Amino acid sequence: MTADEIAAAQAEAEAKGIEPVVRFRVPKDKTYEWDDLVKGHLSFDSASVGGDWVIQKRDGMPTYNFAVVVDDHMMQISHVFRGDDHVSNTPKQMMIYDAFGWDIPQFGHMSLIINTETGKKLSKRDESILQFIEQYRDLGYLPEALVNFIVLLGWSPEGEDEIFSLKEFVKMYDEKRLSKSPAAFDRGKLRWINNQYMKESSADEVFNAAMPQLIQAGLIEKHANPLEMEWMRRLVELFKREISYAQEIVEYVRPFVDGPAEIDDAAKEEMTKDVESTLTVLKAFRDKVATMDFMDATNVLAAIKAVQKETKIKGRSLWMPIRIAVTHESHGPELPESIELFGQAKTLDHLDQMIDQLS
Repeated sequence: MTADEIAAAQAEAEAKGIEPVVRFRVPKDKTYEWDDLVKGHLSFDSASVGGDWVIQKRDGMPTYNFAVVVDDHMMQISHVFRGDDHVSNTPKQMMIYDAFGWDIPQFGHMSLIINTETGKKLSKRDESILQFIEQYRDLGYLPEALVNFIVLLGWSPEGEDEIFSLKEFVKMYDEKRLSKSPAAFDRGKLRWINNQYMKESSADEVFNAAMPQLIQAGLIEKHANPLEMEWMRRLVELFKREISYAQEIVEYVRPFVDGPAEIDDAAKEEMTKDVESTLTVLKAFRDKVATMDFMDATNVLAAIKAVQKETKIKGRSLWMPIRIAVTHESHGPELPESIELFGQAKTLDHLDQMIDQLS
């Protein structure tokens, strides 16, 4: 177009109330190339960017590819790591660096993160997975575990270990070990990592993480007395190796507060395999519990051993009836500790109910 034609077109657009944009004139026949820290050498011809592109919109706001260059330069950014969906933006940004005469930072384009359940790119619209850090915090995931999990997305250390502190990550991190393949956001892996941190955390740390969940579930008052707090702390400690994140503690603790659930069919079948033997064990154990002056795990264990000595019944035939009668579960943490936390009154009540049913 001639200068007069451009002026006429501009006047016509202004008469219609059309606000102009500002575009960047793309150099002709120029190659933009860089050694990507993840993908290796990459090259784009200037013609591939799609023509002169907008750097300022009609409302006066700068576009991303213009603003991010100015922002990074002003902050003296030397290395840019981002998702590989930004690879096509890099030539445009290099044009702006060249135009201003600024040094171009080193670029590294990492693999995108996909949802292992859908196989699709993780995005804000993916409602099948929790999106925000505060959601994981509310569930009781530990900050250190989340950092551990996130660092391993798209990057792998040497060796087979997967649990590291942040200081260890800083010391060993090497961009050459960034993966070119998509990283998988695996919730099962996150739960496993958090469980490893739960196991290694102190009882008080896990209790502090679990308290908001227990209060919200109505299993303990926020200002409970010291004895109730200590009882709950010991319950949490009993199950801390079992839980992947703090919210899971609610279902483990609930039976101790509200009473255990109904016995399932498998447990009923276990209790009726040999009713005579089962009743012998339960009655003998009940007598021992009823005469205890102080009920703790040590005394409970001694009582179970005394029942074994008296009845000559041992192994599964001894332990399983007691476990199911008191806890209504056929598996769980250490039985003496569990019975101690149920307390003498509830333990006797559960034993009496089971004895009545079997009789």
